[in-house]
Amino acid sequence: MRPGRVGRASRVLAATAALAVVLSPAITSCGSDSAESKVIQVPGDEPTISAAVERARSGDVVLVAAGTYRESVKIYRPGITVRGVDRNAVVLDGEHRLANGFFVAADNVAIENLTVHSFTQNGVVFSGIERASGGKGVDPDVVYGAGENVLTGYRVSYVTAYNNGLYGVYAFASRSGVIEHTYVSGHPDSGIYIGQCKPCNAVVRNVTAEYNAIGYYGTNASGSVFVVNSVFRHNRLGIAPNSQRAEELAPQEETVVAGNLVVDNADPAAPEISEGFAGGGIAIGGGTKNTVVRNRVQDNPVVGIAVISLNDFAPLNNRIEGNVLSGNALDLVYGPTGINDAGGNCFVGNTFATSQPPGIESALPCSGSSTITSVSPLETPPAAKGPDYRDIAPPSPQPTMPTAAMSATGGAGVLDLAVDVAAIMVPAA
Repeated sequence: MRPGRVGRASRVLAATAALAVVLSPAITSCGSDSAESKVIQVPGDEPTISAAVERARSGDVVLVAAGTYRESVKIYRPGITVRGVDRNAVVLDGEHRLANGFFVAADNVAIENLTVHSFTQNGVVFSGIERASGGKGVDPDVVYGAGENVLTGYRVSYVTAYNNGLYGVYAFASRSGVIEHTYVSGHPDSGIYIGQCKPCNAVVRNVTAEYNAIGYYGTNASGSVFVVNSVFRHNRLGIAPNSQRAEELAPQEETVVAGNLVVDNADPAAPEISEGFAGGGIAIGGGTKNTVVRNRVQDNPVVGIAVISLNDFAPLNNRIEGNVLSGNALDLVYGPTGINDAGGNCFVGNTFATSQPPGIESALPCSGSSTITSVSPLETPPAAKGPDYRDIAPPSPQPTMPTAAMSATGGAGVLDLAVDVAAIMVPAA
């Protein structure tokens, strides 16, 4: 796993009539002076998404017609939704010259049903630093991502993000968010990133991440984080909750990784990882009190599921349970550096063929005493070279958002952050 990049926190610094009909009568036309929610149509009412967002007020929906929009959209208005009329036909294109597709520095914002690609930094970014500082920049005396110094309420639904220079969807120092029904590919850092929040209260569900350096990365993302019912394949590394000094709020704690299909994460067709190892399905790097349960993890050429150290953080009290593993070079690994005890980590009820140490469920049981007396660190080969992220092939068309899921009122809405982990089963192969 690669160490964090220094300075990440500072870097954060006419719609169809048929579609309008699905919105309730509580939403009025844009020209009204009513305090009710309005639909602002692009380009019908405003020529650009940015202009429509500037005009919007809490509860409004910015409804974007089919077309390609070459702009970077900054959102400082809370409680609004930016929604495309068709996920594949509404395209925000950074042309590899603009920094961010959507830069959100306001609470309770939703981005829905569109495609964002070719930005030099991020497809969609939620910045708790910008929100909490009021745009004044990083205050060295403030710990962002905790207490009141956060962005609160975000949702990304039915979004395609590809070939952006860092992350597809990035939530930093942000709390109470959902990333769902989203596709991310072609990112040289990670497809989905949640970082520096405690508690995060975040749910990643029903997403597909492929051909990224890392599918999901969660540095110091702690407290009620769920990565569930999703597909992570053909990345260099699949899923990685982790602790690092490069961000505040270490160590990382309490992420649940459940019901995911994690396959072939060392694909040479994905961008290379700049630092660290490739070839892992799920890797907990120095994380604490995480649960990895009922995932199907297969054909990863270094390791299926690994519990390891990262920098000076040892993994503690992680539970690996009920996963089905096959075709990995090593299915299960416990390999922290410089540690010769269990550290509260345990393995139980997994279906697997190989492990380090051998008989890992007996050596590190979830009930009874550990018998482990020595630990061998995970040996990882250097990552192979890979293509430039800008050359990754665009994805095929993705499912567009059902009209029944489109709220008449703008904003992230009442978020479903409850996850019934016990009801999540191992996905089909």
